[in-house]
Order: sequence, then C-alpha cells, then structure tokens
Amino acid sequence: MNANDYQEIRHLFDEYLRMYASRDDRLTTCFSNDFSGFTGGGDFLVKDREEWVAITRQDFAQVKDPLRIELKDLAIQSLSDTIAVTTGFFTIHLPIKDYILSRETARLVLIFRKESTEWKIAHSSISIPYYLVREGEVYPMEGLVERNQLLEEQIAERTLQLSEANDKLRQTNEKLAREVEEHKHTELANTRLLLQQRAILDNLPMIAWLKDSEGRLAMVNEPYAEACGHAADDCIGKTDLELFPLEMATSYIADDREVCTTGRKRQLEEQVATPDGTKWHLTYKTPLFDELGRVAGIMGIALDISDLKEHEKEELRVQKLESLGVLAGGIAHDFNNILTGIMGNISLAKISLDDTHTSYKALVGAEKASVRATELARQLLTFARGGEPVKKVVSLQHLANESLSLVLHGSNVRGVVDIPDSIHAIEADEGQISQVFHNIIINATQAMPGGGLLTVSARNETLAGRNTMALPPGPYICLTFTDEGCGISDTDLEKIFDPYFTTKVSGNGLGLASTHSIISRHGGYISVSSLVDKGATFTIHLPSIGETLPKCQTEFVTQTSKDHRGGSILVMDDEEMIRELATGMLEEIGYHVTTCGAGSEAIRYYEAAKESGSPFSAVIMDLTIPGGMGGREAAEKILDIDPAARLIVSSGYSNDPIMSDYRTYGFTGAIAKPYRINELAEILRSALSDH
Repeated sequence: MNANDYQEIRHLFDEYLRMYASRDDRLTTCFSNDFSGFTGGGDFLVKDREEWVAITRQDFAQVKDPLRIELKDLAIQSLSDTIAVTTGFFTIHLPIKDYILSRETARLVLIFRKESTEWKIAHSSISIPYYLVREGEVYPMEGLVERNQLLEEQIAERTLQLSEANDKLRQTNEKLAREVEEHKHTELANTRLLLQQRAILDNLPMIAWLKDSEGRLAMVNEPYAEACGHAADDCIGKTDLELFPLEMATSYIADDREVCTTGRKRQLEEQVATPDGTKWHLTYKTPLFDELGRVAGIMGIALDISDLKEHEKEELRVQKLESLGVLAGGIAHDFNNILTGIMGNISLAKISLDDTHTSYKALVGAEKASVRATELARQLLTFARGGEPVKKVVSLQHLANESLSLVLHGSNVRGVVDIPDSIHAIEADEGQISQVFHNIIINATQAMPGGGLLTVSARNETLAGRNTMALPPGPYICLTFTDEGCGISDTDLEKIFDPYFTTKVSGNGLGLASTHSIISRHGGYISVSSLVDKGATFTIHLPSIGETLPKCQTEFVTQTSKDHRGGSILVMDDEEMIRELATGMLEEIGYHVTTCGAGSEAIRYYEAAKESGSPFSAVIMDLTIPGGMGGREAAEKILDIDPAARLIVSSGYSNDPIMSDYRTYGFTGAIAKPYRINELAEILRSALSDH
C-alpha cells in the first residue's frame, strides 16, 4: 500500500470513529451498497445495506449523547489495490456511569473497497466479550464461565490465527492460480503452491488437515502427523481407518459425513489416539465448497484440551466431597451422642467390676467395638464442611511406629520404618493423621494376603513457589508407604480417593476418601502410583515446623474419686441420655452434678449458684442445641456474669472449628463425644488445675 492510500484509509477510519462517537447520521453514507456486517450484540449476519443503516440509527436513538472512544491500537492491511482492512481495538465510554463496558476492550474490523473514485465500507464487525451481551444467562454448574474462559480465549485466539492463515492461504491460492493459468499448469507452479500451503499449515499452533469428499487426506500439518504417529507425506491419500483405531476412526467418519451432508460446520469434543496416549481435543470441522457450491471436502482443526478436562475432574471430586460433608456431619453428630452413652456406661460398669469378673471380658470387647464405631464416625466427620483439625506439634516417627505396630499385629505382613531422627516434626491433629496411616496400612495389608513387606520412609523437603502439587513454598516432610501387593489398575487409580469407591466386598469406600480430605485440610498433598502385580506407593507431603522434636512418652492419667471430692459441675446437654451418663461419671469421680437441657437454663442455674455463694466449679456445655441456645451463645453470657468461669465445650461435631480453637470463644477446655470416664476426669483436672 502506498503512502497516499494508507493516509486516506487512516483518515476514513478516524472519520468513521468521529461520526460514530458524535452520533452523526452522515455515517450511513459511508456504507457500500453491497454491504455485510454483524454487531457485538447480534447473533446473525446482516447482508443488506438498508438493514445495517436501520441498526445504526437504532443505536444512535438508544444513546443520543456523544460517546468518548479511546483508540488503543490500529492495524491497516492492504489486500489489493481496491481492498483494505482496518482492525482497531478501543474502549467505549458511554455518557452515563458505566462500570462494565468501559473496562472492556472492543474490536472493530472495517473492510474498505474502492468503488469508482472513492472508498466505501463493504463490511463491518464489532465484537465485545459475550458475557456482557448475554448477561443473566444461567449455567448448570457454579463457576462454569470461569472454568471455560481460558478455553474460550484460546479458541478465539486460535480461530483468529486460523482466519488469518485462511486469508493468507486464499490470497496465495489466488495468486498461484493466476500463475498456474499463465504458465499452463506447470509443475513448478504446483510445487510452489504445495510448499506455501504446507508452510502455513505447519505453523498453525494446533492440529490441522484437509480431506477430499471421499474422506482421504489431501493435506496435513506437522502437529497432525505427530499426533497420529506417521510422517506427513505418509498420511496423504489415507483415510481415518488406516491411521486410527477402529472405534475412533468410525466416529471420525460419521462426523465427517454429517458435515458433508448438512454443509454446516461442527464443533465437538473427541478423543484422539496419539503416541503419548489418548488425548482430549476440541475439534472444528468445516465444509469446503467448489465453484458450484458443492461440498468438495472438509477442513479440520483440533485443539488439545486434555489439561482442562483434568482442572474439571478435580473440581467435580471436590464438589462430591463437599456434598458428602453436609450429610456426614449430621449423621456423625447423632452417632457420637449414641456412642457416648454406650462407651460411658461401659467405662462406668468396668469401674464397678473386678477384672476377674465373668462380665469384665465382655465389657472390654464391647468397648473395643465401640472404639471401632468411633473411628467410623470420625471418618464421616472428616468430610463435614467447616471442620478443622485440632493441631499440636507431634513426632512423625512416633505416629508411624505406633500405627504400624497396631495394624500389623497378628498379620503376615512385615513392616519396616525408615524414618531417621533428623526428620522434622509436624503440627497436626494426632488422631486424624493416625487415621490416615491406619487407612493406608490396612489397604496395603489387604493387598498382600500372602504376606509381604511394607516400607514406611520419610525425608525433609523444601518446596519452591512453583511446584507440581500447587503447595505453598516452605519446609515439608515427604512420607511414603510402599507395599509389594497386587497393585492398582489405571482405571481404579483415577477413582481411588472418591467417596464410596471400593474394590472390596466388605469395604465402605470411606477410608482413602477421608485420607484425602484429612491431608488436604492439613495443607498437604497425597498421591499414589502403582504397577499391577508389583505393588503401590502412597506419597504424602505435609508442612513441617522446620525442626526436630525430641521423643516423648504418652502419659496415661488414672484418676479416682478422691481427686475431686466436693466440687460441683453443671452439665448442659439436650440429650437426656447424655445428661444421665455424665451425672453417673462425675459422681463416680467425686463431683456434685446439676443438669439442664438448654443454654438459657444453664445461664439461670449459673447465676443463681453464684449469687447463693456456692458457684459451680465448671460447666460442661453441649455446642449444638437444636431449636435452642447452644454452648457458644451461653458461654458468652455466663462469662459476662463471671469472667473467671471454667467452661468446657463438648460436641458430637468433633471437627467443629470451635472445638479446635476453643480458647478463642472463652472455653477452658474441649471434649469430643464419645468420651469415657478417664477422659472426662482428665479434661476436668486440666481445666481446674490453674483455677
């Protein structure tokens, strides 16, 4: 394009923007009689000049005051002596308070054609982000727009690249067609055409191909050849049946047939077999027409979206866990209340019997069964929404050795712990991490029915800011459990952490699902790798404190009624069974007990006792009271009466945030249901020791 034409086109473009911004009706005189276009808010192509004039005037009528247009970038390209294309990016500022449109960049493409002695606008298209145009549309899954936005941007970018490539290809074809005609279809012209087309296709950032009407490949680019594992020249003339597995090839052919029959382009997600495995692609297939308007073949492009299909699988897994949490929390709460009655009464009965009594062994068995039921409730609570681990600094060596010894006792599996003294300690919920270890060790044992070796090892790691697990940078411990069992198939590996997924006849499918949830809530990451018939390795990363912790002994505290004779305790719980059980336990260890069923009653009892000069030594309060005042609200009001009150929170929701951070809410201690008499005695001893 010479300088004069460039200046003229630039002047016409600036005049267009000026008249559009000033709402000048003279803008309509710039349109060619043979005009086409579409607007950012339209979903159809306008092919009539008068219709476009009407749309323009409707635009001016809707916003009558002048606009301010901020041009950000402009490109002018000459396609021939009589055709020029301008592409501008700009921001529109409406004459009103505008918090949406003014932040978005619009794109305007004008095609100018020289008619007689002057330039006219033959085509106009303006585009803005689709979510501004279709505001209010409801999608079936929360966050779908955000998850698909990246893909849509990539598609738009690739489509623009393909459009530019098609324009260049068309220009090349036209130029070379003239050369072929002039040089009587010489071999040189054909060779040049093929080389230029190949150069364009090979530089496209996606798979691309051309097929004739019989489904035979006429041209492919290098990404296509790499995907199907053949040289590009070897693909020419072949059909899908000769390049891909039968099932895939049959599907591709059916899609091609539909495009050829309808004459319409098609968009679909499909799987493509590649040397690196099966990949998901977003594929566009467009019919190619000859000079008579007949379908002469198909052009296709395919964009690899495998990674996006995976960032979706993970989100669905998280949603399933959250849904389960809603149900699990309520079930486990009621379950723990019932278990409190069972375990508490068993512990009371054991105290009153000598260990030589014929019923003592049966009580011990019942207590063990109740503990197992407690573990199941704890697994359910792991999914409860909002629950946080009750953390303290613990030794990894201690937890691993204890879990391995307990689970492997009596089995034919040999356990080896390779955790050096240099391994850093972690800040974690000891019960939950033990549950993780138990679940993994049990799985390994069941995978080796004929016996074998289970190795537990650990090392200190420092993760950088960008790591494959998307964990924050800092110090971590990396813990691995490696067995010699039957291994896990690739199909099962994808679902192994899903709730209720199990390959065992008697399994409930909660073990590894709860394990995944616990590790996530501790700020860690768990993964698994396996070879069938060779074994499996579970790898866990957990944040460490960055230093070691000396070995410590767990001290078991035994208390008797003599330790607490004379104190008085107020118990608030909506379950009569729990109130009766707590009374029996507390009286057994030497306390006087008063009970009530709601927070409002507890406040009255506490205030009356304080005014009478015989205040309660402590108050044990249920956190959740259906239809009434619970422990949190009641605690606030009791502390207003007596800031020195010793308040202990109790709940069947053992993973409730208040249970893990009870001091923030004014409580002196916390005890999770179900509990036994020695645990109740210990929490009271601790709460009253610094009174």
